[in-house]
Amino acid sequence: MKIRVEQISEGEEEVVLRYREKTREIEELLAYLNKRSHTLLCRKEGEELLIKPRDVIYLESVDGVTYVYTERDVLSTAVSLAGAEAEYGPDGFFRCSKSMVINLYHIERLRSEAGNRIDAAMTGGEHVIISRRYAKALRRILKGSE
Repeated sequence: MKIRVEQISEGEEEVVLRYREKTREIEELLAYLNKRSHTLLCRKEGEELLIKPRDVIYLESVDGVTYVYTERDVLSTAVSLAGAEAEYGPDGFFRCSKSMVINLYHIERLRSEAGNRIDAAMTGGEHVIISRRYAKALRRILKGSE
Protein backbone atom coordinates (compact mmCIF):
# COMPACT_ATOMS: atom_id res chain seq x y z
CA MET A 1 0.00 0.00 0.00
CA LYS A 2 1.34 3.38 -0.97
CA ILE A 3 0.88 6.27 1.47
CA ARG A 4 0.91 9.87 0.29
CA VAL A 5 0.85 12.78 2.76
CA GLU A 6 0.45 16.39 1.66
CA GLN A 7 0.61 19.52 3.78
CA ILE A 8 -1.77 22.28 2.71
CA SER A 9 -1.66 25.96 3.63
CA GLU A 10 -5.41 26.58 3.41
CA GLY A 11 -8.68 24.76 2.83
CA GLU A 12 -10.29 21.88 4.68
CA GLU A 13 -8.23 18.89 5.75
CA GLU A 14 -9.37 15.61 4.26
CA VAL A 15 -8.42 11.96 4.15
CA VAL A 16 -9.01 10.06 0.92
CA LEU A 17 -8.74 6.28 0.99
CA ARG A 18 -8.62 4.64 -2.45
CA TYR A 19 -8.79 0.87 -2.83
CA ARG A 20 -9.55 -1.80 -5.42
CA GLU A 21 -10.85 -4.34 -2.94
CA LYS A 22 -12.00 -3.82 0.64
CA THR A 23 -9.43 -5.92 2.48
CA ARG A 24 -9.14 -6.40 6.22
CA GLU A 25 -6.37 -3.79 6.29
CA ILE A 26 -8.67 -1.25 4.60
CA GLU A 27 -11.49 -2.06 7.01
CA GLU A 28 -9.16 -1.58 9.98
CA LEU A 29 -8.06 1.80 8.62
CA LEU A 30 -11.69 2.86 8.15
CA ALA A 31 -12.59 1.72 11.66
CA TYR A 32 -9.66 3.66 13.08
CA LEU A 33 -10.54 6.81 11.17
CA ASN A 34 -14.20 6.59 12.20
CA LYS A 35 -13.29 6.07 15.86
CA ARG A 36 -11.06 9.17 15.87
CA SER A 37 -14.16 11.35 15.74
CA HIS A 38 -15.99 9.61 18.60
CA THR A 39 -16.43 11.35 21.91
CA LEU A 40 -17.64 10.39 25.35
CA LEU A 41 -20.41 12.53 26.86
CA CYS A 42 -19.51 13.45 30.44
CA ARG A 43 -20.79 15.78 33.15
CA LYS A 44 -19.04 18.00 35.65
CA GLU A 45 -20.73 20.52 37.94
CA GLY A 46 -23.90 20.61 35.83
CA GLU A 47 -22.04 21.10 32.54
CA GLU A 48 -21.98 18.54 29.74
CA LEU A 49 -18.58 17.99 28.13
CA LEU A 50 -17.42 15.86 25.21
CA ILE A 51 -14.19 13.99 25.98
CA LYS A 52 -12.05 12.20 23.40
CA PRO A 53 -11.44 8.55 24.36
CA ARG A 54 -7.67 9.05 23.99
CA ASP A 55 -7.81 11.58 26.87
CA VAL A 56 -9.38 9.08 29.28
CA ILE A 57 -6.90 7.45 31.65
CA TYR A 58 -9.46 5.15 33.28
CA LEU A 59 -13.11 4.76 34.21
CA GLU A 60 -14.34 3.61 37.59
CA SER A 61 -17.78 2.57 38.79
CA VAL A 62 -18.65 3.61 42.36
CA ASP A 63 -22.13 3.07 43.81
CA GLY A 64 -23.67 2.78 40.33
CA VAL A 65 -22.03 5.94 38.96
CA THR A 66 -19.31 5.75 36.30
CA TYR A 67 -16.50 8.26 36.75
CA VAL A 68 -14.10 9.26 33.97
CA TYR A 69 -10.55 10.21 34.98
CA THR A 70 -8.44 12.41 32.72
CA GLU A 71 -5.16 14.18 33.51
CA ARG A 72 -7.05 17.31 34.61
CA ASP A 73 -10.56 16.24 35.64
CA VAL A 74 -12.81 13.68 37.22
CA LEU A 75 -16.17 13.63 35.46
CA SER A 76 -19.25 11.41 35.52
CA THR A 77 -20.85 9.68 32.55
CA ALA A 78 -24.01 7.69 31.87
CA VAL A 79 -21.97 5.13 29.89
CA SER A 80 -21.53 1.85 31.75
CA LEU A 81 -18.14 0.15 32.05
CA ALA A 82 -19.34 -2.64 29.76
CA GLY A 83 -20.56 -0.06 27.24
CA ALA A 84 -17.26 1.83 27.34
CA GLU A 85 -15.28 -1.37 26.93
CA ALA A 86 -17.43 -2.47 23.97
CA GLU A 87 -17.48 0.93 22.24
CA TYR A 88 -13.88 1.99 22.88
CA GLY A 89 -12.06 -1.36 23.10
CA PRO A 90 -10.28 -0.68 19.78
CA ASP A 91 -9.10 2.63 21.30
CA GLY A 92 -7.32 0.76 24.10
CA PHE A 93 -10.08 0.50 26.72
CA PHE A 94 -9.55 -2.68 28.74
CA ARG A 95 -11.56 -4.11 31.66
CA CYS A 96 -9.05 -4.57 34.48
CA SER A 97 -11.42 -5.35 37.37
CA LYS A 98 -15.10 -5.59 38.16
CA SER A 99 -15.26 -1.84 38.79
CA MET A 100 -12.63 -0.39 36.40
CA VAL A 101 -11.73 0.02 32.74
CA ILE A 102 -8.30 1.44 31.88
CA ASN A 103 -6.91 2.99 28.72
CA LEU A 104 -3.92 0.83 27.77
CA TYR A 105 -2.29 3.80 26.04
CA HIS A 106 -1.95 5.57 29.39
CA ILE A 107 0.04 2.82 31.11
CA GLU A 108 3.55 3.98 32.00
CA ARG A 109 4.80 0.93 33.92
CA LEU A 110 3.64 -2.54 34.90
CA ARG A 111 4.74 -4.55 37.92
CA SER A 112 3.75 -8.09 38.88
CA GLU A 113 2.07 -8.42 42.26
CA ALA A 114 1.36 -11.35 44.56
CA GLY A 115 -1.64 -13.45 43.61
CA ASN A 116 -1.05 -13.07 39.85
CA ARG A 117 -2.20 -9.44 39.90
CA ILE A 118 -0.55 -6.55 38.06
CA ASP A 119 0.11 -3.03 39.33
CA ALA A 120 -0.27 -0.55 36.45
CA ALA A 121 1.28 2.90 36.94
CA MET A 122 -0.83 5.25 34.83
CA THR A 123 -0.08 8.71 33.46
CA GLY A 124 -0.88 11.25 36.13
CA GLY A 125 0.66 9.08 38.86
CA GLU A 126 -2.33 6.83 39.63
CA HIS A 127 -1.76 3.13 40.31
CA VAL A 128 -4.41 0.66 39.19
CA ILE A 129 -4.46 -2.99 40.14
CA ILE A 130 -5.30 -5.43 37.34
CA SER A 131 -7.13 -8.28 39.07
CA ARG A 132 -5.97 -11.83 38.45
CA ARG A 133 -9.20 -12.51 36.55
CA TYR A 134 -8.13 -9.97 33.86
CA ALA A 135 -4.32 -10.22 34.16
CA LYS A 136 -4.04 -13.16 31.77
CA ALA A 137 -5.97 -11.30 29.04
CA LEU A 138 -3.73 -8.24 29.50
CA ARG A 139 -0.60 -10.37 29.14
CA ARG A 140 -1.99 -11.85 25.89
CA ILE A 141 -2.71 -8.35 24.53
CA LEU A 142 0.77 -7.14 25.43
CA LYS A 143 2.34 -10.15 23.73
CA GLY A 144 0.31 -9.39 20.62
CA SER A 145 -1.70 -12.61 20.79
CA GLU A 146 -5.07 -10.85 20.69
